[in-house]
Amino acid sequence: MPGSPRRLLKFLPALVVAGVIAILAGSSGIATFVTDLYWYRELGHEGVFWTTLTSRWVAGAVFGFAFFAFLYGNLRLARRMAPRVLVMPTGELRVQMEIAIAQLRERLNPYVEAILLLASALLALGIGTSAGESWPVFRLAMNAARFGVTDPQFGRDVGFFVFSLPALRFLADWCLGVLAVTTVATAAVHLLDGAIRPWDRLRGFEPHVKGHLSVLLGLIAATKVFDYWLETFELNYSPRGIVLGASYTDVYAQLPALRILMVVAALAAVALLVNIRFRGWRLPVVALGAWVVASVLVGRVYPAVVQQFRVTPNEVAAEAPFIQRNIEATRRAFDLDRVEVRPFAAAETLTAADLTAPENQATLRNVRLWDPAIVAQSYKQLQEIRFYYDFNDVDIDRYTIDGVRRQVLISARELNVAQLSEQAKTWVNQHLVYTHGYGAVVSPVDGASANGLPTFLVKDIPPTTATDLKITQPAIYFGEETTNYVIARTSLPEFDYPLGDKNAFRSYDGKAGVPVGGLLRRALFALRFGSAKILLSEYIRPDSRVLFARSLVERVRRLAPWLVLDRDPYTAIVDGRILWFLDGYTTSDHYPYSQPTAGGINYIRNSVKITVDAFDGTTILYAFDAKDPVLAAWREIFPGLLADASTMPEAVRAHLRYPEDLFRVQADVYKTYHMQDPQVFYNKEDQWAIPGEGGQANGRGMDPFYVLMRLPNEPTEEFLLMVPFTPRSKDNMIGWMAAKADPAEYGKQVVYTFPKQRLVLGPQQVSARVNQDPVISPELTLWNQRGSSVLFGNLLVLPVKDSIVYIQPLYLQAEQTAMPALTRVIVAYADKVAMEKDLPSALAKVFGAAPSGPTPAAGEPSASGAAAGAALPPDLASARDLYRKALDAQRAGDWAGYGRYIGELGQVLEKLAPARGRTAPGSASRGR
Repeated sequence: MPGSPRRLLKFLPALVVAGVIAILAGSSGIATFVTDLYWYRELGHEGVFWTTLTSRWVAGAVFGFAFFAFLYGNLRLARRMAPRVLVMPTGELRVQMEIAIAQLRERLNPYVEAILLLASALLALGIGTSAGESWPVFRLAMNAARFGVTDPQFGRDVGFFVFSLPALRFLADWCLGVLAVTTVATAAVHLLDGAIRPWDRLRGFEPHVKGHLSVLLGLIAATKVFDYWLETFELNYSPRGIVLGASYTDVYAQLPALRILMVVAALAAVALLVNIRFRGWRLPVVALGAWVVASVLVGRVYPAVVQQFRVTPNEVAAEAPFIQRNIEATRRAFDLDRVEVRPFAAAETLTAADLTAPENQATLRNVRLWDPAIVAQSYKQLQEIRFYYDFNDVDIDRYTIDGVRRQVLISARELNVAQLSEQAKTWVNQHLVYTHGYGAVVSPVDGASANGLPTFLVKDIPPTTATDLKITQPAIYFGEETTNYVIARTSLPEFDYPLGDKNAFRSYDGKAGVPVGGLLRRALFALRFGSAKILLSEYIRPDSRVLFARSLVERVRRLAPWLVLDRDPYTAIVDGRILWFLDGYTTSDHYPYSQPTAGGINYIRNSVKITVDAFDGTTILYAFDAKDPVLAAWREIFPGLLADASTMPEAVRAHLRYPEDLFRVQADVYKTYHMQDPQVFYNKEDQWAIPGEGGQANGRGMDPFYVLMRLPNEPTEEFLLMVPFTPRSKDNMIGWMAAKADPAEYGKQVVYTFPKQRLVLGPQQVSARVNQDPVISPELTLWNQRGSSVLFGNLLVLPVKDSIVYIQPLYLQAEQTAMPALTRVIVAYADKVAMEKDLPSALAKVFGAAPSGPTPAAGEPSASGAAAGAALPPDLASARDLYRKALDAQRAGDWAGYGRYIGELGQVLEKLAPARGRTAPGSASRGR
């Protein structure tokens, strides 16, 4: 037709745009693929790239092709079964239905084959893509390792439930889904072709069509037999009983019911296949009806009757064996079966002499008076130096500094390009110039200057120190905030650090990054990052290196996507270099009989320790739990990815910490699963809680805290993570848990339990006593009213000898500037509470000894909240004492006494007024 070319020209621009978009999208995907390959190759783990890719592709291809072949094969078979001659039915309505179907058939007939092929292909693509994402399930099943623990119900190794059962469940669900979709689609094709005519009683189904559908339905019934078989093993995850796992009803009612249903489903499958040789659907209808009745009566009603009339009246006796299984499995799955329980007297006999004993000096010397969340504000004010630097997190570690082992706070000074000024946020600055952070800050946990601010062991830019803790390579190219890509070793110098009125520059000389190379590689990176500037910039040379995937979490997840990472990476100074540490967990939600956490997992191990060099990005994953079967399976899948723990240098091993996320999970489980007697467990009569859990503030409970201390009856001090316990719904303490982090006994957990016949105050009770103390409360009120606010640090629960001492730092912060100053230290022991300017003074006040010890004094605050190191003059001290007495009299209702003290206070203030108006000798000249 003459108009056809013109009509096509109208659509030409749209077609060109669509083609360009498709080419660009495809090119970007290819660029990402190739540059990812370069990245893995640069790290020396190209095998991880190909293993992950081929596993996903093979799983997707197998399941996608199998779905396509089965669906499309049945649809093609249905088309071949279409009747050549259609017999017109009798009756007006039936004739109208036949005509309507015939008209629809006539309209679709030219396109039916193409529609069936395209629909099958699209569905197969979706199914294959979904199955490809489940590749870890299949690889774990193929590389399953034995746990060496036998399931108490079915006598199988736990590895069957953790590795094989998830893959079998996926296969069963996939088969049922494929058969259901194919059966419905096949029936629709038969209906369209006229082989099924439900309005025709005489010839509703062609014989061959009935046979086709009978086979498909029979396969569904047979697959359901397999499904019931899997459900018998999945009773180990049943929530029916008091705890997770097969309960009395599951074992003695549900399990027999499932076996009966297997037989019924198998008979239904046979009936459907046999029905091919019989007319009508009577036989399969009867079989399916019997199946439905059995599913209701045997599968649901019978277990409910057993539960109601056999178990509920005798629940303790009936469920006790199954509760015992749950207790043992849960403790084993969360690595709590090796917890050592020790008695702790929690006595109130501690003396001043005990505090000075050598075995307690390490504990008191390393009391953490700086809360990490609070000291971070001071770090930002004092040590960020420039607005584009950032301290993302403050971590706790221990070092041997000048021969003395000390607990310290440490934070890396990272560069955050998002904090550059708007004018400076150019592509060149963000990707070529501002490429790295610089140095770290270290301060002792117990030290404060005269004005209450942190004292630094390592500080400033470049890093300076008066100790042997030195940083020789301070540049930070990899960290928590390095989320953008940078191109290093260009002809443009990189900003290194500020130097007075000028800046110091450098050119990257590390080994990290992918070489830019020639034009083709530059084009690939330009496509990957969507920036033509990479292709056009004259600063970029062939030997320049592209550093991407620089954030710690992204870096590790690319290498080991099967690991669950701890939320708190931490940094350490090792042999002069800044090193990042991450903890990786292997987990499962299929450990039989184990009670899951709120996150759904019911098995966890801290099997992998990861280090990342902040300068050159060297990433090493250490296999730290050789007994973990899940880790063993992954090592089979990715050989060469993980290094043995024995290859970790001692200098690195010295900075390992017991991870806080794991400890939280274990403490949360242990507060219930320390009860090992089924009857006690059933009654929950000895259930514990974390202090503050479920409270009005946030309900999350007290945070675990790191301490460097000597445990009771242990030979040396150790770096520990610990948390106290209270009875459920009570505030008194009942015990505490500690996990060791030093190399000699890393991971060993100890629980100390208190005598139950005596009350030991818990953290919340101690906090209440502090707030109600007649001496402390007025001072807090005054400080909060004078342009400043009082901040409480973490309340530390410290075992000293056979007693518990509570220590809490107190800070003052001005309203205008977020720079908290350590102002007071609160010590509580037995029925005594004291708040003094430093820890030695507070301990002396409580235990009756002269103040002494290594802790530097925080500043003495004035009434306005400013710190001053000198003692109060006599008149000021008298005014303070009179004010306190007046408040005490007011609380006691002694108004006469209150009036007398206020009168005396007025006289003292009158005496002070003239003194405040006089100028001290020499003060004017000093003011100038």
